[in-house]
Amino acid sequence: MTLEKGQVFSIRLDKGFGFIQFIETDDLGIEYVRILDSIRTTEKITQSEVNLTQRWCCGFLVKTAYKKNLIEFIGKFELPPKYKVEYITRAPHNVKGEHLGWHIINRVTLERKLIPKLKRKHFNLSPHGIFNDTLIKERLLNNWELSKWGK
Repeated sequence: MTLEKGQVFSIRLDKGFGFIQFIETDDLGIEYVRILDSIRTTEKITQSEVNLTQRWCCGFLVKTAYKKNLIEFIGKFELPPKYKVEYITRAPHNVKGEHLGWHIINRVTLERKLIPKLKRKHFNLSPHGIFNDTLIKERLLNNWELSKWGK
């Protein structure tokens, strides 16, 4: 499968389907996706639902997940009109179980800065790293939100 910007895939959940939109493959070869807000009982989604603000973005092995039938191709949609790819992400910095702060990371250059406490502007930064299908499913089912992560 050749990936194209805007392609939407469904991921089966216990209570229906979540949706993932492919954004880009970065310079490191990591496929970057938007985890869409909609959870539906069918595998149908509209452009207006795709246009809603995403839950979060992350790296995800789209081609591999598709080949293993972990996700299903739904169709090609446009990215939201005002959508801008975010290159700054965040990750907790924990050492031996102790939370020491947060890394603010440029996912292109991998430059990172450690801050002890998140500021308001950091609460909507997506997590850094590559997610697997299980983690995406768990977070969708638990209604996980960026704005509450780390408060």
